[in-house]
Amino acid sequence: MKRKTVLFCLAALLAAGLAVFFLVRGSQGPGSFRGSCVKSPDSYSLEIEHMTGADSHMLELQAGDALQIRFSPEKGSLKLTITAPDGTEVYTGNGTEAADFTVNLPESGIYTVSVEARNAAGTLRLSAVRR
Repeated sequence: MKRKTVLFCLAALLAAGLAVFFLVRGSQGPGSFRGSCVKSPDSYSLEIEHMTGADSHMLELQAGDALQIRFSPEKGSLKLTITAPDGTEVYTGNGTEAADFTVNLPESGIYTVSVEARNAAGTLRLSAVRR
């Protein structure tokens, strides 16, 4: 009888712990985004009130084109990665070194823009400058 009581208490504690975990995770969890996101064939824009999670967008660009970038994180962690068609990263950063800059593109093809955020707010705008 004592063993059943101990097992029942342990199961109840585990259930309560899991309930708290999922409640907290749901309120701040992966994929939470508040703000606006605009994706077009030659641009990508995020106005972030709050973001935790990841987003990406693909742009078809030509060798010699450039990406004009405005990167203004206001709080939290915000990471931008731009990957070339061959898989090399042409840019990766958190926006603390420069707010407005240009990335020249070495080859033609599909470039992937990836954003990872944790409790972030701020602005990110990329637009293609055709050669």
